[in-house]
Amino acid sequence: MRFVRRKAYSRLIAIMLYTTERLGGAHLISITVRYYLVATLLLTLQFRSFAANPAGVGLQAALDSVKQFKVADGVEVTLFAAEPMVVNPTDIEVDSQGRVWVTEGANYRSTFQRWGILRPEGDRIVVLEDTDGDGRADKETVFYQDPSINAALGICVLGNKVIVSVSPNVFVLTDTDGDGKADKRELLFTGIAGVDHDHGVHAFVFGPDGKLYFNMGNEGKHLRYPLEPSLSLHGPVTNVASRPVIDLAGNEVKTDGKPYRNGMVFRCNLDGSQVETLAWNFRNNYEVAVDSF
Repeated sequence: MRFVRRKAYSRLIAIMLYTTERLGGAHLISITVRYYLVATLLLTLQFRSFAANPAGVGLQAALDSVKQFKVADGVEVTLFAAEPMVVNPTDIEVDSQGRVWVTEGANYRSTFQRWGILRPEGDRIVVLEDTDGDGRADKETVFYQDPSINAALGICVLGNKVIVSVSPNVFVLTDTDGDGKADKRELLFTGIAGVDHDHGVHAFVFGPDGKLYFNMGNEGKHLRYPLEPSLSLHGPVTNVASRPVIDLAGNEVKTDGKPYRNGMVFRCNLDGSQVETLAWNFRNNYEVAVDSF
């Protein structure tokens, strides 16, 4: 599971380590172009009723929950991180240093559900690290926090730049000084529908051809370029002046049936130019899996 469609925080994240005698230990197996398998297991939710959770919360409760897993021979499930280090993960990415980047959704659907805003300072992008090699995160860095990324559905880490997908915008956050925190915010795309909805714009992935691949669900509806990409580092981003994206087939990217409809899959250059519409008529594919074929 990549996303929890519930009115709650998740209990924990676990990383599945696949063990083989042949390799003599636990190894992460690569899937898609991320070069790692990070299979998030989102366990036993604490619902918005805020009734006491009989299993408890926190690290020890998470460790106890992991013991309840029944797995096939040769497979081991171990805890990597738990609340309060990270809550309600909506997407993850693993960078070249083995760090796990997580977008959170504490404020998921907060604009229209009865519980409202649970984290007024905004949702976070958290970087989790295992510094001592014991298989469990022991260092947490908040790369960015702001209401403009509440319940972001996608994260793509490319060096010091991080592409964050959260309708109506796709942001590029940059760490210009290497301190592990974003200090520059720009817009890559805007005008996408599906605000505070998990059928909006989803994650970007870097393909073997050097292009970016991404998609949006059936609530995304259209894709536009900002007239001015530069933004202040924090604060709301609304009523952005923009222009339609015209893809390489000469069509405006929108789902009016002429010719595109419903969820769509795209490819573009790193700067967002030369958008190609690769496929459409999906409901809500969560991310594009790209390989060298």
